[in-house]
Formats: sequence, C-alpha cells, structure tokens
Amino acid sequence: MEKVKVMLKSIPGKIKGFCSTHMLFILFVFSALVNSFVLRAFTVKFTYNFVKPILADVAAVLIIGTFGFLIKPKRRIIYYMIFNCIFVFLCITNSIYYTNYKSFASVSLLSTASQLGGVMDAVTKNIMEPKDLLFLWSVVAMIVLSIFIKKKKPDYYENLAKKKRGKRYFLCTLIIGLAFAGTAALMFTGTDYSRLRKQWNREYTLATFGLYTYQISDTVQSIYSKVNLMFGYDESKEQFTNFYTDKDTKDAVSKQNDYSNIFKGKNMLVIHAESIQGFTLSTCMNGEEVTPTLNKLASEGLYFSNFYAQESVGTSSDSEFTFSTSLMPASTGTVAINYWDRNYTSIQKLIKEKGYYVFSMHGNNGSYWNRMNLHNSLGYDKFFNYSTDFDIDETIGLGLSDKSFFRQAVPKIKDIDQNNKNWYGALIMLTNHTPFTDIERVSDFDVDFKYKKINEETGLYEEVSAPFLEGTKLGSYLKSVHYADEALAQLLQDMDNEGLLDDTVVIIYGDHDAKVKEEEYDRYFNYNPFTDSVLEEGDPGYIPVDDFYYNINRQVPFIIWEKEADFEPKEITTVMGMYDVLPTLGNMFGFSDPYALGHDIMSIDSDKENVVIFPNGNFVTDSIYYNSQKDIYFDLKDYKNVAECVSCNQKYKDMPIPIYDETRDGIFKAIDDEDYSEAACEARKDDGVVDEAYIQAYSDYAELRISISNSIIYYDMINKTADGFSDLEVSDEPYEQEDDEYSVFAPPSYHKKKHINAA
Repeated sequence: MEKVKVMLKSIPGKIKGFCSTHMLFILFVFSALVNSFVLRAFTVKFTYNFVKPILADVAAVLIIGTFGFLIKPKRRIIYYMIFNCIFVFLCITNSIYYTNYKSFASVSLLSTASQLGGVMDAVTKNIMEPKDLLFLWSVVAMIVLSIFIKKKKPDYYENLAKKKRGKRYFLCTLIIGLAFAGTAALMFTGTDYSRLRKQWNREYTLATFGLYTYQISDTVQSIYSKVNLMFGYDESKEQFTNFYTDKDTKDAVSKQNDYSNIFKGKNMLVIHAESIQGFTLSTCMNGEEVTPTLNKLASEGLYFSNFYAQESVGTSSDSEFTFSTSLMPASTGTVAINYWDRNYTSIQKLIKEKGYYVFSMHGNNGSYWNRMNLHNSLGYDKFFNYSTDFDIDETIGLGLSDKSFFRQAVPKIKDIDQNNKNWYGALIMLTNHTPFTDIERVSDFDVDFKYKKINEETGLYEEVSAPFLEGTKLGSYLKSVHYADEALAQLLQDMDNEGLLDDTVVIIYGDHDAKVKEEEYDRYFNYNPFTDSVLEEGDPGYIPVDDFYYNINRQVPFIIWEKEADFEPKEITTVMGMYDVLPTLGNMFGFSDPYALGHDIMSIDSDKENVVIFPNGNFVTDSIYYNSQKDIYFDLKDYKNVAECVSCNQKYKDMPIPIYDETRDGIFKAIDDEDYSEAACEARKDDGVVDEAYIQAYSDYAELRISISNSIIYYDMINKTADGFSDLEVSDEPYEQEDDEYSVFAPPSYHKKKHINAA
C-alpha cells in the first residue's frame, strides 16, 4: 500500500517532468486538438456528438505524434512542424470548403485545385474569412517555442538525447493512443462506420469521427477508389446491367403527353445563366423588378419554379454535365477534370443525330474547367471561347462582360443559322459570378430601401434612403443579377432583329446558387429600414437563417420560351432537378436517352411526385426536403420560400417608396412572424407528414442512382456496354409507366396530422 501511495504521489512530478522535457510534443498535441475543436465550432457547431470526435482526435494525434519519439531530439521539431502545418492546412481548407459547400474537403478533389487560379478573387473576397486564418496560431506558437528552446535552453536537445528513452516514450504513448482509439471505437455505431466507409455524408463523418480520422479515412477511400477502378468493374457492371434491364417498367423516363414532339425540328438556344437563383425572379427593390426580362419570359413560357441544380464541387461544370447527360456529378473528383474522356449519351449527341449543328460559346478562356475537352466529349461541334473567338473589349469580373459577349455572339449565330438547317447552341454567361463586387462600377441599380417621411422642421415629406443592402455582398449580387437580366434582354432583341427567334426555342437555366453566405441573409431577413437596425437572435420578430430555409432557397430558374408559342404559358411547381432536363426536352424535341436518371417532368401526374437527389445523399420531393447528414426532414406542405416573403423590400413590394405610417411601420419587425419564426421552422421538422418507410425508400433510391451514375462515369460503362447490351437501344418512343408504391411517380404516405404553426 505504501508503494502505491508513493507511486501515486510521484505521478504529478513525472507528468511535469515529461511536459518540461517534451514541450514540442505537448504543444503539437494541444494545438492539433484545439484547432480540430475550433473547426467543428466554426462549422457543424457540435450538432452531432460532442465526446466521440474528441476521443477520436486524441487517439489520432497521439498515435501520429508518438512516432516523433523515434527521431533524434534535434530533428523532432522538423517532424512536428511538418505535421503541424499539414493539420493547419486541413483546418483552413475544410473551414473554407464548408463555407461554400456545407461539406468537407477530400483529397480526391486535389485535381480541381488548378481551377482556383481563375476564381482566386472570389475565394479571397467572398469565401475566405478572417476566422479561417486563426488556425495559423499553432504554427506561430511552434516557431516561438523552438526559438525559446534554442535561446533559453541550449542544452535541451543534448540532455534529452542522453536519457535515451525515446523508444520507451514511443511505446507508452502509443499504448495510450490505442486505448483512446479503442474507447472511441466502442462508442461508434454501425451507422457511424457505414458513413465513414461511404464518405458521402462528410459533414456527419467529420462531426462524429473528428478531423483527423475523417481525413485518414478519406485518403484511404480515395486511394481505394483509384485501385477499385482497376478491380471493381465486374461488380459495377452487374449492378449497371440489372438496373437498366428492367428500368423502363419500374422507373420510366417519360410517357406520351401533351408536350410530346411540340418542338420537333426547331432550333434550340440554351442559356446557362450563371449563379441566378429562383428567388430573384420574385424580388423587387423599391418597386423595381430585379429580373424584368426573366419574369416576362417566365410569364410567356413554361416556367419550372421548383427547380434545383444538383452540382457538387465542379459547380458550373457539374451543372453542364448533368444538364447534358441526366447523370449525377462524380462522387470522387469531377467529370470535367477527371472523367471527361468517357463516352456519355448527351443532349448534344442525340440532337446532332437529327442533323443539328451543335456549338457552345463562353466569355472565359477555353481551358477553364477543361471545357475544351469536356465540350468535345459531350458532342459539341465547336466551342467559341474567350481565348480565340471574341474581342475582349469590356471585362467585368472573371472575363468578357455578358453584354459584349452576347453582342458578339449574335453575328456568329446568324452565320451558323445561314449555313445549317437546324442548330443547337449553348451560351454560357459569366458576369454574374461570385464575388460580384466588380459590378458596382457599372451598375446603377439601387439596393437601398427608400421611403418618405415628414421633416419635422419643414412639415414636408422628404425621401429617406435606408442603406439596407448597399455595400453588402447580397446587394452586389442583386445588382449583378439585374445586369445579367439586362444582357438577356439585349440578346433576345438583337436575335429578334436578325430573325433568329422565329423558329428557335430558348431554354434558360440557373447553373447553381450564388454561394452567398448565411449571414448575408440574416441581414436580408431581419433588417428594419425605419430604424436602420438588424434584429438579433432572441429579438421579437427575428427570422433564423435555418439550414432548411437556406437550402430550399437555393432553387434556380428553368424556363422554356418561344417567341410565338403553340402552347399556353404555364408555371410548373412540381419539384424538378437538373437531371430531369434531358428527358423533358427529349420528349419535346423528339429524342430519348435510355441511360437518363431523371424524368420528363410533364409525364408526372398532378397526384404524384418527383424526387431530386443531391450528390451528398440529400433529396427533395414535393412533400419534404430531407437532410441525410442530420437524418431530419423539413415539411414543404404549403411552404413559401422565406426569401420571397420576410424582407422589407418584399413586404413593401406592392407599395414602393411608402409614406411612413407610425401605426403600420412603427411595429415593423417588432412582432413574431407566425409563418417563419424559429418556432414555426422547428414545427416543420420531422412533424410526421411522412413515415420512416418513405424516408428509407427514397434514401435507397438516391443511393442506388448515385452508385449507378458513378459506375457510368468511372468505368465508361455506356461505351463498354454499347455493343453487347441490346436491351438499351436508344429510341424516340417514350416509355410507359407502371405504378409502384415508392416509385418516383408515387404519392407520399401522409399521416392525418395537422401542421402546427407556433404563434
């Protein structure tokens, strides 16, 4: 017993001695754990498990750090500094990445780093924040400690070397690290391990396993994916064959409807509307529409107002790919950089088979996002681009301004029209690209809030300008969208003047959301122009920028318009994704793709619903938006986008420049909004509108289609099966659909439970 007491009393001294002789190791472990903790605080905010990631991080850092004991003391600083810099790089990268994608970075995306040069201004101005640089403190601390040891303890390393206890410390620390790892391993569930292996729900994985285990697993999975490309073909081929053999009877792409072949033989002009979100079409500033041109086209054509892009880290290039092929973006890497040299069935190839000349135009250089190669792979005959085909007479943001781009494009289109019976053209807009700040020097569109108020001294009404969005990134974005809308008006007018709209169908789609941060919407939702103040959380009338509010607002416009249409204008509110474009246009223009993962939206009956799946496993139906990371859904029944309803400019859109009324305006934002308050938002989450079977069915649906799409992308499956897979011949005839309880056309299983709005 006495020996035990002596031993226990000696422990503090031994710990103190260990810390004084191994300061670099202690700082290395401490700084790595603090940075990982801070990263989670900045991103997932501990909404998952608090203890699990700490245990996993401690285990990983101890095991990595313990190998430093096998290195000579004088050289340990190099080992610890290298890993310290790697860890800091991971923290900064993941912090920035989460800001933009609400997910975490993967080593499989290193190949896309070459594209950052073209948007570095956007990264530094619109994505990177001062907090992202806080992680550098650990590098500075290690440098300072190294200098301190060198100056204040010159014999430090020699004394450490004389003790010759490196292997003993290595073994003891390794055992402690493994003990932490074992404890953490016992706490993880089967779901945790499944998500760690699949790496689709990266937010969940990092939040549960910590930064270092996540990155180690991601590296292993990325290497495995590369190896599996050599050895996993047979399994993917079997899954691919089974999926498509009976797909037409279980999950038909299209069926005969009123829109079948209505555009057969007409030209197709596709406008890739950079970063335009759907809510801008409903937005006014001081009574002036942000997008009068798009609003006119939407009211005169087919307007799909519940449309989502399905892009991943490839952003615009992902949307081009999914629009063209009805496949999902790649889960590892990007199609544009890593898998462009595959044989994809695309709109461009299918329409070219009908005698169309197929071209694309862009005001940026041809090598950006590897478009020269990607467009050739998709089937374009020619890609007109910044580098070789346009006079760079006006630049805004990343390249040639949209107005100059369109002005120079029209003569080229006219020449194509004169030399070809039919043509398909894609015009890729550019000016409305983050960070939007360059638009300030050319835009006169006001994003303040104007109202009239009596001057107490003169007794006369005078106009007051509350700053509202002036000087904000969201304000610059709305100015940029307004400019893009003006450019579209100019394009259509110039084409009409040349007679190019007479037999042409115009298709406009937003490629992705604006990547504007949540805090910008916090001001947008909660600004009071009459007091020039912004509500804070806890204030009466405060509207939260909830993840669901934010993600649902990422809808983008999709419009089909014709100058003299043979169809009635219509707004289609059925949920629709980018992968639904090919089947929908195919039905209208008379072509089809047996490999399409989407559906002709016009074939979906009003009492049935579509589903849009996202690369991270999330999905949205006409009933719910499901977050697979958090395993929670948001009830969309009778929901109207918060961004179209609660801001001061929208509340007063029907009374531009209002006269201040104390009774009406004095209480603006002073009372809770019953439809969008935090309580109302929470009441829509997991409220019983669908059951677990519904969630599971669509989760399985999403997982299978992501896997099938990856098989096509990774293994060039279409090319390898084209000759021997006779059941998948391309046909112009639409498929027939058989009902199934959880098919994409099936209605949801509603519980008879009323939605409760909190007062």
